Amino acid sequence: MGIFSRMVRLCKADLHGVMDQLEDKGLLLKQHLREMEESLKQREGQREQMARTDRRIRRDLAQRDQEAQKLAQELDLALCKDKDEIARMLIRKRRVLQGGSEQLRRQLDILTEEKNRIGEILERQRLQHDELKIRIAAFCREAEARQYEERSPPREGASAWQAPSDEEIELELLQRKDALRQGGAP
Repeated sequence: MGIFSRMVRLCKADLHGVMDQLEDKGLLLKQHLREMEESLKQREGQREQMARTDRRIRRDLAQRDQEAQKLAQELDLALCKDKDEIARMLIRKRRVLQGGSEQLRRQLDILTEEKNRIGEILERQRLQHDELKIRIAAFCREAEARQYEERSPPREGASAWQAPSDEEIELELLQRKDALRQGGAP
């Protein structure tokens, strides 16, 4: 490996390091959350479009079923009156109608499967979104706490709050017991 290629690699690595430090992790996480919300909205829109298509197909099937019943009644009437030509025409119409209905039912089955699949994906993504939202909120709170600690002036004798020692707790306990024995408030 030549010196020039090594220098290029070092410059790229250094540039990536500088960019990493410039990027605010909290802002990046919030942007990712917004993109995830947009993706959820798109999937919900897709699911709603499928629901509209589902309703339209079901309406068409109901109309075809009514028409098939009407044709069956007309066919029975034509057969009773020995009108074979009319009966043939009605049978032909009924078969075409049945073929279209079967095709619509297959479309409805495929649509239902796809709708269920998208619903499962959407549910998983919602859970991931909620989990990510909680994690981002926790990350931002921790980052704000770190920034506050960095900005606040150091306290006398300690750089940050420290838990009291066992000796301090024992001393306060003895003082309070003594104050209670003497009849005063602790």
